[in-house]
Amino acid sequence: MKIAILAKTAQRTNVFDDTYFDRMRKHGELSIFNQDDFNDRAYLLDVCRGANVIITTWGTPKLEKDILEVCPDLQCVIHAAGTPKPVITPELIDKKVRLTASNIAIGEGVAETALALMIGACKKFFWLCQDTANGMWAENKPKVKDFYDIKVGIVSGGMVGRHMVKLLKNFHVDILMYDPTLTKEEIAEIGAEKVGLDEMMSVCDVVSIHAPSIPATDNMINQENLKWMKDGAVLVNTARGSIIHEADLIEELKKGRIYACLDVTLPEPPAKDNPLRTLPNVVLTPHIAGTVTNGLKRIALHACEELDRFCAGERMKTEVNFDELSQMA
Repeated sequence: MKIAILAKTAQRTNVFDDTYFDRMRKHGELSIFNQDDFNDRAYLLDVCRGANVIITTWGTPKLEKDILEVCPDLQCVIHAAGTPKPVITPELIDKKVRLTASNIAIGEGVAETALALMIGACKKFFWLCQDTANGMWAENKPKVKDFYDIKVGIVSGGMVGRHMVKLLKNFHVDILMYDPTLTKEEIAEIGAEKVGLDEMMSVCDVVSIHAPSIPATDNMINQENLKWMKDGAVLVNTARGSIIHEADLIEELKKGRIYACLDVTLPEPPAKDNPLRTLPNVVLTPHIAGTVTNGLKRIALHACEELDRFCAGERMKTEVNFDELSQMA
């Protein structure tokens, strides 16, 4: 088997190392792209020539007709990044090549970061730290809420939302989920209770957004449901900035009655005079929830595991159904 790895130097060194390449070599010969960009099309085609498996990542060009023509026996594409949409072409779909992505490897880090933000916001870590730096001590201690016997709402039952539920099962909290694509029974199987979005926003102490950025979710969180949030409630967004109507959120935050922990905005970075940077009830981080530094190696591990499954004749864990592309981020 020939396995072509199409990653520019920066991505290849950040995501992979010899540990993972050696694991892949157990299944065949590696053909590793070794340039800083994809400007040399002839070299790119030569790396792909005769490949049975192609591993792509951020920055890999679309798998267009000329690439597919030089690897007529291509059977599988493993996308070592999030959404595989940047590499998908009609020709790839027509070829009926099996495709998997690494959303779950990234999503685990996203869920873990969201949990940290939830707990930190409930315990008021971020704000009490400012108090102590300013010479105060326990004046605002009564505002603390323990992460116990509260309601936590999860928006979307995708891979990240499911991992979020798994993490929350370690705590004594009620887990509610809003996902219009899943039935009550399916959400119960995940481990949560199905509710409508307005109900979630009105009863939950914490709401964590994990929905994909698709037209159906644009500005899904807006003044019509933000107004239902309880005083002191926390809104966490580690998904995409497009899901929240930013101006509506800012107006609600200016009232000082809710808190927001935001790892994403639209655009990124936000303007230097954006109120989200200075509002006292906001925690704003620079899109760190997913894999950033050493966590990128999760992606390499996932790619290796998917290759193992493919070579064993098994269904890959995150195998993509092309009929469901419109629902993917």
